[in-house]
Amino acid sequence: MATQFKRITIISYSLCLIVISSLMTVLCYHIFVFNTFATDNSQTQAFREVSTEQIAQSPIKDARSIIEVMSYGCHYCAANEENLAEFSRTLPPGSVFTAIHITSEDSGLAAYAPIFATLEEMGIEKNVRDSAYNAVITRNVDLTDEKALNAWLVKNNIDVDKFNTLRQSDAVKNRLSTMAAITAHYDINATPMFIINKRYVVAQDSEFPQFAQRMLQLLKEDK
Repeated sequence: MATQFKRITIISYSLCLIVISSLMTVLCYHIFVFNTFATDNSQTQAFREVSTEQIAQSPIKDARSIIEVMSYGCHYCAANEENLAEFSRTLPPGSVFTAIHITSEDSGLAAYAPIFATLEEMGIEKNVRDSAYNAVITRNVDLTDEKALNAWLVKNNIDVDKFNTLRQSDAVKNRLSTMAAITAHYDINATPMFIINKRYVVAQDSEFPQFAQRMLQLLKEDK
């Protein structure tokens, strides 16, 4: 009887921790994402339009584009992955959808940016993105730890020596520099955020089908 009671207590405690963790994630998202632009009372909290001068100086090359700023440590990024993959296939001709990793010394979410950039340079990032999300978010693997990272690379059949050599290359450094420039230029400190046509910075503030339509509408705008 005592053993059964103990088992029920442990299960109840575990469920309680899961619920609390989920609530804290939602709370943090609303605080740091939806309030990101709260200082500008003329625009909604989850939407910002940059100036014409900022557009002209943007480090983004493609004019008609949607850039997702994500992180391997972002629950919402992982949850949106399938929806975004489907959405990207519906974009009009001449449009570009791509993802970059938030890259900033001020954000803990940026810790995995060198891994993202190296995998991108290897041409395999999209193929292993789900595995990276799963490792960081679900299994709490610290991919910034060299030993843990190497074990993850082996598990995903990625050449460890090639990865570590390429990580120090100028090509990867250039990728990191570009991602850092975009992150700084658009003052992004939370994920996921979406930069549309170099002009709009938006956070998801509705269910995905509606949000997808909103992004598509902004993409098609021509000012």
